[in-house]
Amino acid sequence: MFYGRCFPTAEGAPSWWLLLVIVLLTTLALPRSAQASDTVYLLYRQWQPYDWPEDVPSASEVTRSQRGLGWRRERADGDFGVDYDYQPLRIRTGEPAHNGHLHRFMVGGQWRHGLYRVQARAELAGTSNMFKYQSVHGDIATGRVAVFRSVHESSAFSLGVGGDHRFGSFRWLPRIRWEHTDDNGQWLADLPVLLQWQSPGSRWTLRLEREGDRWATLDATREVEGALYLREWRTELTYRINSGRPWWPAMVLGVGASVDTRVRYPDLDAGTLDLRLGDALFGSIRLDW
Repeated sequence: MFYGRCFPTAEGAPSWWLLLVIVLLTTLALPRSAQASDTVYLLYRQWQPYDWPEDVPSASEVTRSQRGLGWRRERADGDFGVDYDYQPLRIRTGEPAHNGHLHRFMVGGQWRHGLYRVQARAELAGTSNMFKYQSVHGDIATGRVAVFRSVHESSAFSLGVGGDHRFGSFRWLPRIRWEHTDDNGQWLADLPVLLQWQSPGSRWTLRLEREGDRWATLDATREVEGALYLREWRTELTYRINSGRPWWPAMVLGVGASVDTRVRYPDLDAGTLDLRLGDALFGSIRLDW
């Protein structure tokens, strides 16, 4: 029988998350270039259903989709934005100690200053009943942070370290970043989490990235506090149909696949489950203003 586990309240958020907030405030205070462009976007992504990974007579498909919206300001020395997404992950087998309605509120970006680059994102992520009843615990505070230093002023290589939930529980990993632009487009490698190519004019984009995050959870009675971890390798090819005009959005269509998708969450009967949902294709549409 699963009895849940105790977490600190939101006031007792992990020290690394407080450090992340300090990094965000510090980088916002750095000097900015005058030129900037703003983008507002809407996003919808739909996956094929996942087959339940175990041979259970009562098992049903796991369905998944994502809705997102946000605002981003891009400058010559980086970008900053505010994002929200809602991701229904409907697991109808067993007794999951969560309702499958996953919400994330995110603020952050990346900034360059001299030889250094900082990436930081603070998040509040949890199931819908936490926000509805304002019954939160410490796992609602999460985020990502990474710091790089260029090998020298003219080098395309940067070395750094980053911390996030992309591979499960929060962990720090060494990072190697490389950027290059030529007649064939723009190339970006941020190992071990991202490979990206953009065609000249940014009409086509191909990404292979490691995705993963944590959402704080509550069961239906709001007595069992837990956390859901969702992680995967995701590849996506997108095409920008048009560049947009005043009051008319640019449209970006995408097709891709989530590979080795895994989910870890508390089940009221079985305890903590760590399951491989498998692989699934998805399609996406994004509108940019």
